[in-house]
Amino acid sequence: MQILKQDCDLTLREGLAELYRANPEVESVSKAKGKMFTDHDLTHVIFGCDTSLIGEIVLKPWILFGTTINIEEMKTYAADPEVRRLNEEGRELMGGQVLGTLKLVFYYLPQFFWIWLTKVRKMRQKWPHSAVTEHMLESKICDLRKDYNIRILQSRSR
Repeated sequence: MQILKQDCDLTLREGLAELYRANPEVESVSKAKGKMFTDHDLTHVIFGCDTSLIGEIVLKPWILFGTTINIEEMKTYAADPEVRRLNEEGRELMGGQVLGTLKLVFYYLPQFFWIWLTKVRKMRQKWPHSAVTEHMLESKICDLRKDYNIRILQSRSR
């Protein structure tokens, strides 16, 4: 996907369409669930993260520290039955509760910290999680990344 390249010259809207073409199930869920899910999908696009389990884990520090998402939005999203189902599926893919927790603590948490330290902290301003404008949707991803100083994690680093 082009959105996984730092210098992607698609508009944000085109990048979202590309994400949806590659993941039709994500599009159908987002269309059914509405804006909250689309806002989340846009973070995949702007931060250059795919929708795999690893992509979701890599996206977490970006969302938590690099966007304007608030606690209420996080709680609402996390409480959604579809998100809960996907989280459970992710735990199973990681080997269940115990092994999954060990992987998170000893492998992904250091990566989480590294992304925050080397990427998220260097942003000029936080991404407007639930306030993306029409103008932003029509802007090139590479220009938005430059404006916010977003340096995505290249796939070979994941």
